[in-house]
Amino acid sequence: MSDENQLIVRRTFDAPRERVWQAFTDSDELPQWFVPEGMEAEVHALEPEPGGAFAVSWTDGENRIDNEGTYVEVVENERLVAVEETMGGELRLGYEFREVDNGTEVIITQNFPGSVPDGASEGWAGMLDTLAEVL
Repeated sequence: MSDENQLIVRRTFDAPRERVWQAFTDSDELPQWFVPEGMEAEVHALEPEPGGAFAVSWTDGENRIDNEGTYVEVVENERLVAVEETMGGELRLGYEFREVDNGTEVIITQNFPGSVPDGASEGWAGMLDTLAEVL
């Protein structure tokens, strides 16, 4: 689901909420799934606390994409919100972790400074498929 500059992705995982939270907040686990297909991830900083930094690089041998920002809200096992300054303005990324009958629902809300980039939804779908395998 998306409007002009917001993308919302929902996925339910067959894993306890604490386990899913760990996959999002552990520097050894994050690079196993938080990376576009065909690329590798390297975590430079992952401090899931208000004011804490995150920095992840994606590379494919020729290209490098840096994701760097700050966590602005952290409620353990429930919610993570981070902001990243981009050339176009502030990108805001929120994750909600909800217990459901068959595991944990993750709701990702990404607010872009402009319109949602082409392929953003598909990119999340691929990463979340990989996360399901990791869990």
